[in-house]
Amino acid sequence: MRIDLVGVLTSNELGGLMSKQSNVIDDVDKLILKMLLRNGRTPYKRIAEDLGLSEATIYLRIRKLSRLGILRGFTANIDLSRLGLTVIAFMMLKVSPKNYEETLKRIANSPGVLEVYEVSGEYQVLAKVIASDNRELAKIVDGLGSIDGLIEVKVLYVIRTLRTPYEATELITYI
Repeated sequence: MRIDLVGVLTSNELGGLMSKQSNVIDDVDKLILKMLLRNGRTPYKRIAEDLGLSEATIYLRIRKLSRLGILRGFTANIDLSRLGLTVIAFMMLKVSPKNYEETLKRIANSPGVLEVYEVSGEYQVLAKVIASDNRELAKIVDGLGSIDGLIEVKVLYVIRTLRTPYEATELITYI
């Protein structure tokens, strides 16, 4: 006697289907992300109550978002100006092709450098720096300028901050 199992999945096929589905985020995941962006310390219980779901569901979804690398962790949102770091500047940097990677590492590890991006265009690197005053900013600029392989530094002094990433929770709607 022959039995055909039409429509029955093997355990490997079922596992593959389950992992594909678990790699997709939906509107509930987006709502969870929005809540965590507003306050990373929001208890699972509060998220569950607000969304009408169980705490276990919230836990599993946050674990999935972490496993997918979407949720990379929870950090403190520190007001650096209250610590005396009130001067912000962006620096556009031209880097020589010789020892390019080593030069990028030295830029990224320089004091006062918060963020470093490799960009297209005339300048290969965009760096965000922060200092307590103009004198300290000048020291940071001088320090970067002394790095071998750096050809040119252009400083853009921030006059006023209009928006920071921590205030951009509505961007989740673009996912």
